[in-house]
Amino acid sequence: MIEKVKGILAGLAFRLIALLTLGQISPILSACVIIERDGKILLIDRSDGLGYTIPGGIVHYSETVEQCVLREAREETGYDVLLTGFVGVYSSLKRDPRFRAVALAYQGQIVGGTEHGSGEGSTCWQAPGDVFGHMAFDCESMLKDYLSEHQRFS
Repeated sequence: MIEKVKGILAGLAFRLIALLTLGQISPILSACVIIERDGKILLIDRSDGLGYTIPGGIVHYSETVEQCVLREAREETGYDVLLTGFVGVYSSLKRDPRFRAVALAYQGQIVGGTEHGSGEGSTCWQAPGDVFGHMAFDCESMLKDYLSEHQRFS
């Protein structure tokens, strides 16, 4: 429940800033990593009830996009990750209902750590077909692009 409230407040704050700047504000930048093992994908079953997401989050001002992906993967899943490829850029105007955001999706592999959940939700390994139709934001598009080995720039 607290994650849902945080998302709502962040969305309201972002919309207020966009209004005060007459829309002259850049979208929030986020990044995520798709990790596959034995035909299953590492996902977060979100605690706010929005569905499944790929591990990731918002890039902090003091970090690179790649540092963000590694930090978010560690925080949300407990795993240390090595980035092995790039899936695409996701910038649809409606990709996140909370605020205007652009996401960069990577692919990676686990190199250490121990699996655990976080306040964002619980970790789980799911076959793609089992979660299609139950994913938050545009994570389903990301996963489909990853599976088809199609890089997206939109």
